[in-house]
Amino acid sequence: MESKIEILEKKIIDLLKKSIKQAVTTIPEDILDFFKILYEEEDNEINQTQLQLILENFQCGSRGIPLCQDTGILNFYIKLGNQFPIISSFRNIIDKVVQEVTTDIPLRSNSVDPITNKNTGTNIGANSPPIFIEIIENSNDLEIIILPKGGGAENISKLFMLDPINGLERFPLMIKELIQKAGGKPCPPIILGVGLGGDASNSMILAKKALLRPIGVRHERQDVAELELKIINSLNELNIGIMGLGGKITCIDVHIELSMRHPASFPVGVIVQCYCHRIASFKINKEGELIYEA
Repeated sequence: MESKIEILEKKIIDLLKKSIKQAVTTIPEDILDFFKILYEEEDNEINQTQLQLILENFQCGSRGIPLCQDTGILNFYIKLGNQFPIISSFRNIIDKVVQEVTTDIPLRSNSVDPITNKNTGTNIGANSPPIFIEIIENSNDLEIIILPKGGGAENISKLFMLDPINGLERFPLMIKELIQKAGGKPCPPIILGVGLGGDASNSMILAKKALLRPIGVRHERQDVAELELKIINSLNELNIGIMGLGGKITCIDVHIELSMRHPASFPVGVIVQCYCHRIASFKINKEGELIYEA
């Protein structure tokens, strides 16, 4: 007879498989709605054609086909209640699931050894896929968010180590220069995650975590929210447009997360996401009952 832990692990495995497939084959409603509105408002024939192709591509999910040939590196964000029964086996569970769905969905194998260039063929390997765990106090629940991150947009990402004297003033301009130089490479219109402050590593982690916030949702601090809008407007002046073909929309959204920094340094992490912003998540309680899935 199976124990409660074994039953719970099977529930997590089943939900992970389902959510990974959803993440790579289905576009979130907020992104879909954005492009539908953009298509209706666009008056440039070339851009309209590109938008039509994007919207058609978003229908791949109905056939269970990945939206992009680059199914990315799967990033796992775990919010683990400190009273949830399973606390230590997530690496084993996720590695097992990722290896299986690589064949079953299928996913393109994107796990390459940085020294030998050997591809594992399984999307797992040394410290991969990346798993981020946050312990939630006084909670019985488990929430997992899956973010597939493609290589093209990831290549534009950057860490800036700025002078603390003028870092706050300079970094929006440096982001604009970064995106202008990138042009159509990250498959615009893009979404930007920005990690402001912290140390070098934390700013990059915060930048990627910022991508988990739904588009159109501003930071809770008014001064940060205004800074997000300032950067969006600045990037949309670049005339890079959809897929780099020109136009008024280069950036869908900018999300900033921040951390206290050392007074002698001002790190800013920037993570670039392509228009195909794939994400899925679920939450269960300690009994394995589904609270939500999206």
